Amino acid sequence: MCHRPSRIRVRPDAGRYDAGRYDAGLYDAGVDVITEAIGGLRSGISYAHRVDETDDWGWSHPPFEGVGFYVLLHGEGWAAAENGPSYRVTAGDVVLCPNGARHGFSRRPRPLDDLPTCRHGRSAAEGEVRNAEAQVICGAYRLTRGRVHPFLRGMPPLVAVPGLGAERALVALLGQEVAEERHGTAATRAALIDLMLVTLLRSYAPPEQDDPGIAAALDAIHANPRAPWNVRRLSEVAGLSRTVFTGRFSSSTGTPPMAYVSGVRLDLAARLLRGTTRPLSAIAHEVGYASEFAFATAFRRTYGVPPGRFRHETPTEAPSQEGA
Repeated sequence: MCHRPSRIRVRPDAGRYDAGRYDAGLYDAGVDVITEAIGGLRSGISYAHRVDETDDWGWSHPPFEGVGFYVLLHGEGWAAAENGPSYRVTAGDVVLCPNGARHGFSRRPRPLDDLPTCRHGRSAAEGEVRNAEAQVICGAYRLTRGRVHPFLRGMPPLVAVPGLGAERALVALLGQEVAEERHGTAATRAALIDLMLVTLLRSYAPPEQDDPGIAAALDAIHANPRAPWNVRRLSEVAGLSRTVFTGRFSSSTGTPPMAYVSGVRLDLAARLLRGTTRPLSAIAHEVGYASEFAFATAFRRTYGVPPGRFRHETPTEAPSQEGA
């Protein structure tokens, strides 16, 4: 798991990295990292359903590539990630799993190994359970190709968001959409999942990176991923020697500098492939590759398929009734 990657902050009003201010200089461009992260998820499968639980309920979820959340509508429970703290959750609270870490959700604190894997009682689609101990909306994006955005990978395995507040209307809409299948349900569920994730990510206040040099390099990468970055250029931005920069960057992000640059570029490329009709050569240039061949090689290494196939591939796997 990567550590918190940067000093760059999520602004509550706009959900943007403050990609400009650091001790060594100024970048004017703000990087809307939340839009980037959500855009990368849209290449995967979105789903949501409600689960009614009784008795000493609980489940564990194995690691997956994607993002999920639980909204506890009724009752109380405990959420825990592997090798992480437990969180007490009450009605109205939301638990975000931003990077698909192994986790559990249960009526009382229990070790993950003691919980059944993704086994629920009847879902809302099968009829409401009488005297349910808990009602939970489970929502997720599951990626079949690639990885979640570095911003999401750098977050804690679970984030507990207390109280619904102004999001009650959004939860009510999502609850209506998961209660029954109707025309347009797939489209509306995906849109509501997007809104829920944006809301949760905006509420997350990450700790600031205490290394201004690494923060400056991260700002620069996200502000202009197509720039001809190399370790020398990035170390100059950071105001550090190459050796010191490489060590600090890898320690801070969990990823070597050029691997991080490649990840940012390919995340952007995946969004452009699915969201635009631009030719592959244009996308290769836009994300910083000197040739279409170099781009295709790097993309296939990460996503497992050539860019052209990825563009036209439609996820068809239907998730079972399981947790986020």
